[in-house]
Amino acid sequence: MITITDKSQCCGCWACENICPKHCIRMEEDNEGFRYPKIDTEKCIECGLCEKVCPLKQPKQDDTVPESFVVQNKDAQILRNSTSGGFYSAIAGYVIEKGGVVFGASFNENMTLRHTYSETLEGCAQFRGSKYVQSLIGNSYTQAKKFLDAGRLVVFSGTPCQIAGLYGFLRNRKYENLITVDLVCHGTPSPRLLDRYLAHYATLADSPVTDYRSRDKHYGYNYSTATITFADKTKQYHRGKETDMMLRLYFSNICSRPSCYQCHFKTLHRMSDITIFDCWDAPSVSSKFSSKGATNVFIHTAHGENIFRQIKDDFVWSPSDIVPIIKRDGIMIKHCVPVNPRRSEFFVDLNTLPIEDVERKYLPLSPVGRLLAAVKPMLYRLGVFTFYIKIKRLIKRNKVAE
Repeated sequence: MITITDKSQCCGCWACENICPKHCIRMEEDNEGFRYPKIDTEKCIECGLCEKVCPLKQPKQDDTVPESFVVQNKDAQILRNSTSGGFYSAIAGYVIEKGGVVFGASFNENMTLRHTYSETLEGCAQFRGSKYVQSLIGNSYTQAKKFLDAGRLVVFSGTPCQIAGLYGFLRNRKYENLITVDLVCHGTPSPRLLDRYLAHYATLADSPVTDYRSRDKHYGYNYSTATITFADKTKQYHRGKETDMMLRLYFSNICSRPSCYQCHFKTLHRMSDITIFDCWDAPSVSSKFSSKGATNVFIHTAHGENIFRQIKDDFVWSPSDIVPIIKRDGIMIKHCVPVNPRRSEFFVDLNTLPIEDVERKYLPLSPVGRLLAAVKPMLYRLGVFTFYIKIKRLIKRNKVAE
């Protein structure tokens, strides 16, 4: 029987809940909004499967150096609607064309982020874009296994812990018809925080929220804009990380799951077939890339290499040198963020104070910050922001070279 006494030792992957033959495990929300396994001891038969599939009880992966590429989708519309280079859209299109099933994270009608699947290309659009919050896996591992056992091609994307949870649930069976893609992540913020944040802006706009993206390209790829979509299309919310509450809390390392601060999956080599993350300075890799967003792609398996070979015509692509890529874009591949010393206090306040008071207490905005927040969109509209980014990249490139 799995027992959680130290919350940093549970990544919330749901493998135990999916594997339980007596369905006596449910993922229960704690006072921070994260879910942990709760056992019905009267139903439990002490089979031990929940412990066997737990990814945190498995050895860490090693630092075998993967193949490294930079890609940028050739389809301008897909590139515009993707957070970075549109890699996952291409692999999803490949799987759908083969009659397969695509699993990813999307918001439901209640704006709860959960894992689900699509069997159509149109349905896969919901998986595009960054959502900086931990999705609820639910029974998606069980669903994926049913499709795999039926011979369907399946692609499953998620955080490294979610991919490890899937393999744990599958008892590490390597299905030839399974493709796994993990995302390099900074941490997984509290779903409760996101709920309160979205409810706050829904109230201000007097309109329900219908979609949310932690980062989109409203002000271009390099601006990192948080966007909230309301039912009332006349209402707009686009803010950069200088003033958006959710982004500022996320990057202050105050709201992530306890396991994220000592992540078990921060290795070069991953359990997945493919790892993806932003390539912020693709033109430094090759002049054939535009500055409209690109994706770093690490290939870990022969299966992943084969899939990449079959979809690479959808991209402008180039091999890349992994060392500068990690220095420039991939620091979070092997490093965990430090715990903000005010984290415990923050979650107490999140549960007791109005969200605007939480923002004022933990995110005081300086006059300089307000000025930057006002100036950057203006520079973008004037066409000057691109020049600013080029200068910034050049400085960063020189530092990497040193």
